[in-house]
Formats: sequence, C-alpha cells, structure tokens
Amino acid sequence: MGFSIYFMRVAQDRQLDADRDGIVDFLDRRGLHVVANPHGCSILDNEGVPVKFDGYHSDLLIDSLEQDKPLTGGIDHATLTNDECEFVYDLCVAAGFLIVNPQGSPTYVVPHRNHMPDDLPDLDDTAWVESGSELSQALTGSFGDFRVFRNRVISQSTDTDTDTDG
Repeated sequence: MGFSIYFMRVAQDRQLDADRDGIVDFLDRRGLHVVANPHGCSILDNEGVPVKFDGYHSDLLIDSLEQDKPLTGGIDHATLTNDECEFVYDLCVAAGFLIVNPQGSPTYVVPHRNHMPDDLPDLDDTAWVESGSELSQALTGSFGDFRVFRNRVISQSTDTDTDTDG
C-alpha cells in the first residue's frame, strides 16, 4: 500500500517556482538526472534506472525542469523508509519545496525552515522538520507525539541558551 506525498513551493494560495539550480546541483551530486516519461519526469541514475530506496524502485516524479510553470513533484506510493525520507528531505531543501501530506495531519511539512509561517495556509496543521528522520516521524508517527517532542527540544534549547550557570 502506498502513502502519497507531494512537493511544491507556496506563498499562501500562490504556487511559486522551485530552486531549479538547487535541484540540478542536488541531482548532479548524486549522479541522477530528470527524464521525461508518459506520466511526468522520473529521476534516473546514469544507467537509466529509476531512483531506488532500500533496493526498491520508486515512483517519485518531478515536473520537467524545462517547463515554464512552477515545478512540483511527488511520490504516489511512498514507503517512507529512512532512505526515502532522507532523499525527500534533501531534495525538498535543495528545491525549496514543502511537503503536502493528503492523508491527514500534518497536512504541511516544512523541511529546514524553507518556508516562513506567513507562507502557509494552516500553521496548526504544519510540522517543521530538520532531518529525514524527523520527516519520517512527522509522516508515520503520531503528529501529536512529534509536536510534543519537538516543543520539548525547542524548549530545552531555549533553556540552555539562557542558562547563565553553565
């Protein structure tokens, strides 16, 4: 069974373009490139093999880097393994994408603070993540548990920053 996730860059109700140079650099560093197919564009390695996570081919698609309209991407059958979440996190950071989770809360996942709170249509249904493992937790774990954990970490960081005894 697949879990669908989509990537895009937004400012409230407007879709913005991704960082195309960031995507190209990200893919080049991994020996990958975008190739058109009947359903969109796949990310392939230098041997023409679709990107794999944990040994399994992915149906990760991205819009053509040549198109004029803003880029989007997504995975219709995401497994949300550690490898896949790390790749998606890094791709979204490079592109400036946020992740849209149509399955439910959180609806929006913002990697590496690449969107401002004012950019998002629903702050109460948004998770802010700083790694692929946090992305995995936000999408596969209880969002409430994730939010409690994240708030505790942020609170401890703030307490440490203001601690004058240490």
